[in-house]
Amino acid sequence: MEEYQKDRYNTSAVTLSKKLTRRNFLPVICQNLAEAKEKALTWIEPDKTVGFGGSITVEAMGIIPDLYARGQTMIDREQTKTPAERYQVMRQALTADYFLTSINGISEDGELVNVDSVGNRVAALTFGPDKVFAFVSMKKVYGDLETTLAMVRRQTAPLNAWRLNLQQTPCIKKGTCGDCLQPECICNTIAITRRSMAKDRIVIFLILEDTGL
Repeated sequence: MEEYQKDRYNTSAVTLSKKLTRRNFLPVICQNLAEAKEKALTWIEPDKTVGFGGSITVEAMGIIPDLYARGQTMIDREQTKTPAERYQVMRQALTADYFLTSINGISEDGELVNVDSVGNRVAALTFGPDKVFAFVSMKKVYGDLETTLAMVRRQTAPLNAWRLNLQQTPCIKKGTCGDCLQPECICNTIAITRRSMAKDRIVIFLILEDTGL
C-alpha cells in the first residue's frame, strides 16, 4: 500500500474513532494485521473461552492457531464432523467469553453493517459473548449508511458467495445481488448495529491496510 493511502486511512480512523466511542464501541487503531493480532492476544485472558465466526480477516491474522498453541479453550465449528454438530457448536460460541469476527461495512458515522446467512455472527455481535473483537480494514468504511448498505449487499455479499462456492444464487449466476429467496441466500439477515448497549463490549480494531472482502 502506498504511504499516502495509509496516511489517509489513519486520519479517517482517528475521525471515525470519535464517532465509534460516542456509540459505546471501543475503537483500536492498528497499523496492520500483525499489530491487531498482538493486541488481541494480549487482551484475551488465557483461562477464558474463545469462539469465532467465519472471517477472511480473522483467518489472515493467524490468531486462531496462536490461541490453540497457548492452550486456549476454543469453541471451534471447524473441528466438527457433521452439519448437526457444527450447528450446535455455533450456538455454543454465543456463550464464549470472547468472540472474534469482522464487520462487513462501517458507515462514516460509526454504524456497523453486516449481512449474514445463518445469523451466528450477527447474534454474537448483538448478544451473548462477554466481549466481541471485530477486526475490520479501513477500506470497509464506505460513506453514509445508505451507501454502506448498498456496498455490503452489492459487493461484499456476492464476493462471499463466490468464496463459499455457492451454486444457485443471483450472486453466482449474474455476479450481483438479486435480492433472492434461494435456499443458499447469503444475506438472510441484514443488521445495523448503531450502538453498543454495554460500553466497550464491542472492540473495533480499525486496521490501516487492505484486508478482507
